[in-house]
Amino acid sequence: MYTIKQASDLLGIPAVTIRAWETRYGVVSPVRTESGYRMFTEENIEDLRWLKSQIEDQSLNISQAARLLEQRRKKQNDTTDVSESIDDEGEGDGFQVRERMVERLYEALSNYRTDQAKTIVELGFSMFGYDAMLKDVMFPILIRVGDDWENGKATVFQEHYTTQFLVQKCLSFFHIFPTDPELPQVLALCPPGEQHQAGLLMFSLFLRKKGVDVLYLGADTPFEGIDKLIRSQQIRFVCISVSILSCLPQGEAFVEGLLKEFPDIQFALGGSAFEHTSGKYGPWLLSSDTRDWQKWFDDIYLAKA
Repeated sequence: MYTIKQASDLLGIPAVTIRAWETRYGVVSPVRTESGYRMFTEENIEDLRWLKSQIEDQSLNISQAARLLEQRRKKQNDTTDVSESIDDEGEGDGFQVRERMVERLYEALSNYRTDQAKTIVELGFSMFGYDAMLKDVMFPILIRVGDDWENGKATVFQEHYTTQFLVQKCLSFFHIFPTDPELPQVLALCPPGEQHQAGLLMFSLFLRKKGVDVLYLGADTPFEGIDKLIRSQQIRFVCISVSILSCLPQGEAFVEGLLKEFPDIQFALGGSAFEHTSGKYGPWLLSSDTRDWQKWFDDIYLAKA
């Protein structure tokens, strides 16, 4: 605990300024002794130090800094509340905790609560790490919201909002992994009509972690003009994902059309719909098993790179 003089000396803020910040903006609430003297806690000191840095380093005035401090505290409280709500709902192993996080995040996104969703995602990455958060939390939600939309359990707006939020979060990781300029670029897309891109995104991140530069086009990609893109970027590998069976003809047309134009082009074909092609695409067909992905990477991509 610090007296106002000690706080002033420690922080280099005049005592009169500290009093003004307290009374006018309520940025700190020091403890009062029986005699009425202010006593500042470590938390008070940190808040005052943060305010001072915002004013001096960011050129904010005290009212702006005070508003930012309030937002900062709210975010910290939200993180604590979410963490406690996830941890307190009974005992369980790490997977069960992640399942509870899936429910919390899906609920927040379904109700368009962006700030809460961001807090949950940040908490998840700090608790579980990159791989587990993507595999066990974010990708299951991408699949679930698509299924709920198809079954009438989610509106088109909920599906679009949830998908875009999660896709943007995932794409932000593309910039984390460095690319190897010696490795050929890969094109990743879903054919016309196909909106489910969770598997494609996950496979693209798998490639990025290996240093591959992935040109990610995502859902509902038209065929027209794709040949010009492939020529201009010298694309030799194309990843296509089709989950909706009704979109399989478009997926096959994509493959056959590109093979006609580029006989030496190679594919990675994923999604449940491609399972109905009777294996005619052989080693290009990929399951959701990452061991299958590794085999494609070693036997096809690296072998023909």
